[in-house]
Amino acid sequence: MTRHRLARGLACVLASAAVLAAAPGPASADPTPAPSCQVQLIAFPPGFEAVMTVKNTTAAPLTGWRLAFRVDPAVTIYSGFGGTIARDGASATVTPAPWFTTLQPGVQANIGFGGSAVPFTPPTAFTLNGVPCAPSGW
Repeated sequence: MTRHRLARGLACVLASAAVLAAAPGPASADPTPAPSCQVQLIAFPPGFEAVMTVKNTTAAPLTGWRLAFRVDPAVTIYSGFGGTIARDGASATVTPAPWFTTLQPGVQANIGFGGSAVPFTPPTAFTLNGVPCAPSGW
C-alpha cells in the first residue's frame, strides 16, 4: 500500500512538472529597437506649422523611410523643408530630401511644412513607416 501511494504521488509530481514545462513563460519585450518620430504641431488658426523629427534609434542605417499623415483636402500646404510632400485626396506622404534618405544610427532628421485651412483643420495621424508618431514633448 505504501508503494502504491508513493507511485501515485510520483505520478502527480511528474504530471505537474510536464504542465509547468509546457506552459509559456512571461512574454518578453521585442528587443529590436525601431526608429521613432515625433510631431510638433504649432497652431495659429487658420494657419499651422508641422515639424516632424525622425530618429534612428537602431544600430543600422535607416533607409527607405517614409512619413505619412491625413490632411483635409481644403488644406493648403506651403513652405516645406527637409522633404517632398505628395498628396492623394486626404492622404499625404513625405519623401525625405536626398541628404536625409539614409540616417545613420543615432542621427535624426527634421522635416516640416506650413499650411492653412478654413475651417481650421490641421493634419493628423502622422506615421513613420506605418507606425504612429508621438506628439511633441517626447
